[in-house]
Order: sequence, then C-alpha cells, then structure tokens
Amino acid sequence: MTSMASRNQFDGRVFPQYERLSCGERLFLRTCCYFPPRPHRERTLEVVSDTERFAREYEYAFGPELWTWIAGKAVLDLGCGEGGHVLALADRGAGHATGLDMLPIFGDAAAESRRRGYKRVTFIQADAATLPDASFDVVISHNSFEHFAEPERVLADMVRLTRPGGRVLIKFGPPWRNPWGRHMSGTVRRDRPWIHLIVPERTIMRAQSVYHGEPALAERYAELPGGLNKMTVGRFRRLLMRQPGLRLTEFHVFPLYGVRPLVALPVVAEFFASGVRAVGIREGQ
Repeated sequence: MTSMASRNQFDGRVFPQYERLSCGERLFLRTCCYFPPRPHRERTLEVVSDTERFAREYEYAFGPELWTWIAGKAVLDLGCGEGGHVLALADRGAGHATGLDMLPIFGDAAAESRRRGYKRVTFIQADAATLPDASFDVVISHNSFEHFAEPERVLADMVRLTRPGGRVLIKFGPPWRNPWGRHMSGTVRRDRPWIHLIVPERTIMRAQSVYHGEPALAERYAELPGGLNKMTVGRFRRLLMRQPGLRLTEFHVFPLYGVRPLVALPVVAEFFASGVRAVGIREGQ
C-alpha cells in the first residue's frame, strides 16, 4: 500500500500539502516548477554595498541625465527595498537621498550608510501617505510599481510628494504580459513563457504555495511576497495620463533583447516589452 509520504513526494522532495491540490494543480507543479528548487536570493551586506552595480541599474533605467536631475536635490526612492539604490543616489551627488519602504529590509544599507559616514541618507519604514506634501525635488520608483496593491494611490502620492517643477521617475518590469511577467523566477521554469496567461491564477498560486511549503494555500498573485498587481504597458500609460498635476515628458518601452520592432505596435508591445520608463514633471505652484 502506498504511504502518505510517498504520495506527497516528487523528485526526492516531500510536499506536505500535495494531497490538497487538484489533478491540474499537481500537473502544473510537476511540469512547470524547478526541480530541484532554486535557492532564495540572499540579502547580504556585500550585495547592498555594490554601489556601482546599483548606479548602473539606475542609469540603464533612466539614462545618464539622471545624475544631473538629482545633483544637490532632495530625492526619494519610493519602494526602496534593500536600499542599494539609495546609497547609489548619495554616492552620485544627491543633496539628500531618502529610502522609503513598507518592509524593514533596508537594514544592511542603513548600516553601510553609517559606515561610510553619509550625512545625507535617511531610511523610513512607512507608507508614502504619511509624508508631507512637496517634500522632494525628485521622486523615483524603480522596479516596484508592478507590486503596489494600489498603484493609482501610489502614483498620486508620488506627485503629491514632488515639489512643483520637480520630476517623477518610474521604471518597472517585466510587465504582466511579458513572457515572464508572473515574477516567479524562483518557482516557475523560464522555459514556460506566458504560462501565467494560459493557466488559471488559482492553479498557479495553489501549486506555488505547496511548492514552497506555505501553511495556507494562496489563490491570487497579490498574495505573492511583495505583491503583484498585473500591471500592463497600456494600463500604466492610462494611469499616467489620468493623473492630475503630472505632465508626462517621456514614455519609453524597453523591448525584449533590445529588438525595437517587437514593441513598434502597442498590442504586440504588451507581449514583448521587458520594461517601461516614464518621466513626468510636477505641475502647479
């Protein structure tokens, strides 16, 4: 007679809640997830301290003119995560660099800031709604916008926090309809492009929960660590165009593998965009 352990075991790994999955969910887990599981990305002081790497990421996202825009300015990195980009802003000439995040995961960056003797760096664990109006010259969101549960509110806060004439900078990716827009690179195999647009959300999320040994089975992408709001290129553009007080000066779609024809048509761009950049000016007095 087959034991419970053997029924819950696949490729040498035991999944305690495997029996709770439907046949389709089990099939997804067995055919679309990595085996053996990939290790989680570690947050280390060494990684956060690599300021050149974070500066390169920012320059790729916003262009070399970014350093002119932030020079001597009060800059906010909204959704700063581990905080490496905040250190890069301080290193490259920001008058004051502030990192804001709801999660307390920027401890290593804060420690590194103190070790370097930075006097113009602040980290805050809070919601953007708690900060006063017109506090910054430049407000940045980098690879966070697709994770916000209420992106409309976050965009409104970004504009509110920016001084008149200041800049709002947003870059995120991959968008939802990208081959890997599910943002589950540590779970779902890369050679399963667009699978999240084919397989039901509930199936993928329940299989993901069992795969990672979570006590409760999730059913929505919003329940992923950090959240996921299924932001598309078109939805992002519409949010920007409807936002009061923001004059959009640039909207750029990054194509997969740098092949521009892949994003020449808006409908096709949804499926072949690797990221999106937007630059806006805060209007008003």
